[in-house]
Amino acid sequence: MHVFGNVSPAILEEIQERLHAQETSPVLRAAPARSSIAHPQSTDLEKALRPGLEASEFQHHIRLLHPQTGDGFEYDFWRACDGVALEVMGYRADDEIYKDILKFHVHEGTRVGVVLVPRYKWISARRTDTNYSATLKALAFANSFMNVDALIAFAYDWEAMEEAQMWRFSLVYPQ
Repeated sequence: MHVFGNVSPAILEEIQERLHAQETSPVLRAAPARSSIAHPQSTDLEKALRPGLEASEFQHHIRLLHPQTGDGFEYDFWRACDGVALEVMGYRADDEIYKDILKFHVHEGTRVGVVLVPRYKWISARRTDTNYSATLKALAFANSFMNVDALIAFAYDWEAMEEAQMWRFSLVYPQ
């Protein structure tokens, strides 16, 4: 986990505890895999995290409006009481992170932007640390101009379970 900016220790601890509580839950990959690495998609992880996060007052896929254009957008999870937005990133996190950073910036109610990002990117059955390192680089740049109090990155990885198409996600703490 990396924190850019200032976040209440209580908020940070609660998010971390809520994510840790979900680590034992199996995650089913709903769509057929397009590669030899059949990790679940970000939407599969969202579905698995939803009950635990909703128990902490997060709303799933709440529709928000851009303050200048009126265009709609969504956060994967949003908690209005303290302005915490959580985005679950998938295998293309290194490309998609900028879009989520901008959503955190334009929504006036957002105080803390959280990204849950796969530690590795798998290309041709080979892993690279591109996802997490690109996310940290983007958050570090964004921290200097963001309209939020904090940006937080949590890395995760997958472990195959014995059941077909079932996976367990776990938080990892790369250096």
